Amino acid sequence: MSIIAPSMQKDVYKEFHGRAYHPQVTEVYANFTSRSGRNANIMDNDKVAFVGLQYFIKSYLMEEWDCFFRQPKAQAVAAHKRILSAMLGYSVDVSYLEKLHDLGYLPLRIKALEEGTLVPYLVPPLTIVNTHPDFPWLTNMIETVLSCENWPIQTSATTAVAYLRTFKEFADKTGLPAEMVAFQGHDFSFRGMFGKQAAAMSGFGHLASGFVGTDTIPAVLFAEKYYGADVDKELVGASVDATEHSVTCSWILEGEIAFFRYLMQTQSPKGILSVVSDTWDFWTLVTQYLPELKQEILERDGTLVIR
Repeated sequence: MSIIAPSMQKDVYKEFHGRAYHPQVTEVYANFTSRSGRNANIMDNDKVAFVGLQYFIKSYLMEEWDCFFRQPKAQAVAAHKRILSAMLGYSVDVSYLEKLHDLGYLPLRIKALEEGTLVPYLVPPLTIVNTHPDFPWLTNMIETVLSCENWPIQTSATTAVAYLRTFKEFADKTGLPAEMVAFQGHDFSFRGMFGKQAAAMSGFGHLASGFVGTDTIPAVLFAEKYYGADVDKELVGASVDATEHSVTCSWILEGEIAFFRYLMQTQSPKGILSVVSDTWDFWTLVTQYLPELKQEILERDGTLVIR
């Protein structure tokens, strides 16, 4: 749950908009549109994978605003008034939020394409409109957080779809079993994200494309919480036994041959085992050590990956 009150998940300048709209305006109709792929990281792509809206509805519009409505009115608006007054340099009138609190729900209607749709640029996958004439400001108040929460998921999903399409194309050309394609694009992005929530969001975009290979655990939790996935009943995300340099370094005295035998015979005798192999001398490993271990590798019940 966010520590930022839902009413403050916006640009500061939007605080003024409720007073700036024409006094006779009772309805604001808005859309969410990917306008251009000019700076996309995918060459010659003309569509965006639309995904993430259900998460936004459940997490922000439902969970976070529910907390707002369940609080006593004075408490629900207190932090908003304090922070925005400080930032704008005058006492902010929060009566509009108090009125929303009295109403007890968010008067918004969202219409959207089905998630997973590949939507051409300049075509809006969703529209939003207020359903109560007293709250036209609400439609575009949520624009900032809607964009913030949705475009990263869509960007990751769109990128992953492009890779998935390429992998399928070459699987057909080379005779690779189709069921292997979903494992070919693996998500190791957790450590490179702006926090664990971003990792969950981006990682889910990867999974939403059709890939299942991932080391990003929060992405699987995200899929379960917001999209009804269930790891007990279906394959949501998958990974394998794998090492890193620090593990190899711990066998400095015994050496890599003993290390490989320990892994293959004792700790991971079945399935895929991926071993990072350039900790010491990669070429010595592949030209001397692995040939010595060839029969043991072939006898193991599974695939050994030299990474």
